[in-house]
Amino acid sequence: MKTRREILQGLIVSIGGASALAACNGAATVFATKSGSVGRFYTANEMALVSRISELIIPRTETPGALDANVPGYLDGLMADWANEETQQVHRNALQMLQSQLGDRVNGDFLDVTEAVAESALTELDAAAFEGDESLRGYRTLKSYVSQAYFATEDGAIDELKWVAVPGRWDPAVEIPA
Repeated sequence: MKTRREILQGLIVSIGGASALAACNGAATVFATKSGSVGRFYTANEMALVSRISELIIPRTETPGALDANVPGYLDGLMADWANEETQQVHRNALQMLQSQLGDRVNGDFLDVTEAVAESALTELDAAAFEGDESLRGYRTLKSYVSQAYFATEDGAIDELKWVAVPGRWDPAVEIPA
């Protein structure tokens, strides 16, 4: 069960992300960062890890995936511009713990294994995280950030959620009975 603090933090990420996009006139390229490159907040290794996890959580299908929507770059921008020092440190610690946990599950470097092995390891970790393993709280938070960031992007909101300005049929002349 999420705590009130986690719910508020998720809401702030959603609002902060939407505000950042609105301030940029929807130009998510402000946060554009390639997988494995150094971000404004993330190191190259952290960016590669966040990219891999993001793509496994929201893969490309008939709709864009997390990498197509630049979720890692988006999160990098939020961590650099929005997060306070405590949130940044907690997030970095969670990424280090995740890399270690996932490395243990694949008996090596999580970033160097095949997609099938990585997916299996992440599925196993995800199950443990949502069955109450409190040591994986950082993973639950990262997964929440990834999904919220994805749906705050144009790709996530329009292509995945199929957002339309006026849903259904619009009829400007409707008779109202007296």
